[in-house]
Amino acid sequence: MKLCYFNFTSNFSMPNTLFSTCFVGSITAVKSLAIHTSNAAIDHTRYAGEFLALVRHLSLNSKNYLALHQLDSMLAKTHLLDSATSVLVIDGLCQLNKLSRAVTVLSCLRKRGTVPDNFLYSVVVYCMVRNGGIHGVESVWNEVCGPNSSSERRIDASDFIAYICKSSSSVLEVESLCERVVIGGWFLSRQSYIALIGALCRNNKCSLAKSMLMNMKTKGFEPDNLTYLVMFQCLCRNGYLVEADSVLRKLVRSEFSVDICVYGSFLHGLCKKGLFREADKLFDKMLERDYAEGSRDSSLKKGRRVIFQLNCSGAVPEIIVYETYFRCLCSVGRLDKAEKLLKEMMLKRSVLEVCIYKSFVKSLFRAGRAEDAIKFFNAQRGKGTVPAEALAESVIRGLCEIKCVDDAWRIFVEFYPSNGFVFANEVCNCILRSYWRSGKQMEAKNLFKRMLEGSFKGPNVSTYLIMLKGLCDEGNLEKALNMFEELVKKDVPVTGILYEVIIIGFCRCGNLAKAQKYLNKTIEDGHLLSYNRWKLLYDSSLVGRGNGVSL
Repeated sequence: MKLCYFNFTSNFSMPNTLFSTCFVGSITAVKSLAIHTSNAAIDHTRYAGEFLALVRHLSLNSKNYLALHQLDSMLAKTHLLDSATSVLVIDGLCQLNKLSRAVTVLSCLRKRGTVPDNFLYSVVVYCMVRNGGIHGVESVWNEVCGPNSSSERRIDASDFIAYICKSSSSVLEVESLCERVVIGGWFLSRQSYIALIGALCRNNKCSLAKSMLMNMKTKGFEPDNLTYLVMFQCLCRNGYLVEADSVLRKLVRSEFSVDICVYGSFLHGLCKKGLFREADKLFDKMLERDYAEGSRDSSLKKGRRVIFQLNCSGAVPEIIVYETYFRCLCSVGRLDKAEKLLKEMMLKRSVLEVCIYKSFVKSLFRAGRAEDAIKFFNAQRGKGTVPAEALAESVIRGLCEIKCVDDAWRIFVEFYPSNGFVFANEVCNCILRSYWRSGKQMEAKNLFKRMLEGSFKGPNVSTYLIMLKGLCDEGNLEKALNMFEELVKKDVPVTGILYEVIIIGFCRCGNLAKAQKYLNKTIEDGHLLSYNRWKLLYDSSLVGRGNGVSL
């Protein structure tokens, strides 16, 4: 097909908002988009606005030949577009069911080599073949890569899934992939199945993890013991004890070395379900000191929990058994039993690990017993049985969570200079975040200033993220944007979430060119892991913010 060129001229005056030039569907407006034919550089924000307007128009009337002609004209310029605008074009073409043209644009984008292949592959999975199986995805991806790249090592569905499971913090994205794998009959590598199961278990998605495990077996892959262990721990965390027992039976029969991680996980599951009599029984069993050989496959009986058929006598140090049960009780809010156990531990051992005291303080705050947490803290620092500075961190965090930031600050100041002790960055960040949440903007700015001056540990990327969010929410966009630009100049490593905050900030103040610039940078630098994240960011920044556009 012969395409007509569409160009922009320098005498076109761009209004303050991106999409004010968009038409509402009239033929006159469509004609006005193709008046000029110079070879001026593309204004990406203007191009995006006009392209989206055209997509909306064709979505309402796909037979408008003048609009189709104009689409041809605009597509002739796609080789001049930046990466972010190219993705926008692909998204719009897919909405119009023009897949072949979308493939062409994506293929050109890949040839530039500026965007990671995993991101491009995600465009195929989530945008171009939204509901198709693995064969459809791979077919389109091969078309994108082209015949001339047949000798290169291309990523495939297995590579992409492993990448998402490792890099993405979005459980929704992992869930979406699992559903596609199961429903679409995808055939993956063994390691990709293992990665999916691991990602699901980390996010406590037990049902999907079990489905994926079954899917893996039907494809002829047998899970390894580590995969079974991860599944077992996930089931225990969520109180699915019958299923957890079944998985444990498989582990024992494979002669897996059952250790404190297994006992502790099942102990937590019993506490989670409120089965404290059984939990006490398992705790007592673990405390038995007479060592005997553990159970083997032939001795496992049906109808009785496997964990109680194992002989763990002497296999786990006594204090570890106490600490494990103590943490389980704290995690489910049974502080009465936990406190009793703590006293028993202190009688058996004069100095416990500081993490034990921290767990108790955290649980007290979680239970709404802040006063008791402070009393416990003061009592322990008076005894000197545990480094008070380390325990103070948990108290500071607890106070910040309940917005008692002034009390947290007093404890911070009291302990900071003592014996040269320096709190971790995250403690300062916790107070800084709490200042913003409590509406204490001046205190937040003063603390940040002191961090910059070196009074405390210097700021890290998380510190800047807190400050940028706070300044943007306060409406002080100019200062936030200046701070961000300064970070970029100093080559401070900038995370994807920090980019996202600042992109939205630029949109709020109407600086769409800067928003476009950094949106493009997030894609090319690999900060946006997939099309889904791009879509979410684009919709939350440019779309629906008074810019007159809706995808």
